[in-house]
Amino acid sequence: MSETRELICSDSHVLYYHAWIPEGTPVKAVVHLLHGMAEYSQRYDRFARYLNGEGIALYAQDHRGHGLTATKAEETLGWFAQENGWMRVAEDSKELSNLISSEFPKIPLFLMGHSMGSFLARTIIADTPNLYNGAIMMGTGASMGILGKIGGMIARAHVKKHGSKFVDDQLDKMSFGSYNKKISDASSAFAWLSRDEKEVQKYDDDPLCGFVCTAKFFEDMLEGIGYANSSERAKRLHNDLPILIISGSMDPVGNYGKGLVKVQDFYKQAGIKDLTLHLVDGARHELLNETDRKTTMEYLTSWIMDRV
Repeated sequence: MSETRELICSDSHVLYYHAWIPEGTPVKAVVHLLHGMAEYSQRYDRFARYLNGEGIALYAQDHRGHGLTATKAEETLGWFAQENGWMRVAEDSKELSNLISSEFPKIPLFLMGHSMGSFLARTIIADTPNLYNGAIMMGTGASMGILGKIGGMIARAHVKKHGSKFVDDQLDKMSFGSYNKKISDASSAFAWLSRDEKEVQKYDDDPLCGFVCTAKFFEDMLEGIGYANSSERAKRLHNDLPILIISGSMDPVGNYGKGLVKVQDFYKQAGIKDLTLHLVDGARHELLNETDRKTTMEYLTSWIMDRV
């Protein structure tokens, strides 16, 4: 069963989310999925239906500034909030997770984030160490170090000069301009997403995907990447929380695997006992839209079910 629902958040903002719940079979686990930047939750319909076939429910919201949450309220795409946007979106996610937990009180709940959503997931688990039975970080990355600080300074300067809803082409190019550098025959600016050209074309053709985000969004996201990679925040984690880090070996967000090793070391330092790093050979950024997506979906399902 697929259904679109509304959540009235604690600040009265309306958040739209989708629920895919197995029919005619007991729910064995629930996944709360956080989508990436410049996309939306309905893109995960194929994955959700696959999970439903395995007895796993999936919930996914459209973040502020994305999908139905943005279009229904006629909000600016790629803009979270005037202030504290990252933590506000993280709070939205916690509120939906708490709702899911109340609907399935005795069923294991897993938090899964893709790309930007992975940094949100990594932010959230530090604040809610008892809420989840496992966390999956897909298409994530390590700390950006000095480059992240420089980007944050530029973003703040642009917000001050142009306003928070300024569509920031410069920061977009700085962030993604080099992502196709290892693809010799790239037919799209978004070829780095997947080897499946049909999936890339669908992304290209979708007005709710690939848009240029605002200066305030870039400020928020760079701040969020800092939260996700904060060793102080990681100390709040319970060391028995299972964590899966999964990415394509040709994903530029994870620096082609090098950044993922750093993320693995980060969680080792935090004392996580059940920690898995899985690199999908040859795959790019969107594993669930890749040519070998079925194998990845099988792997994710197996990892979840082994922890139910």
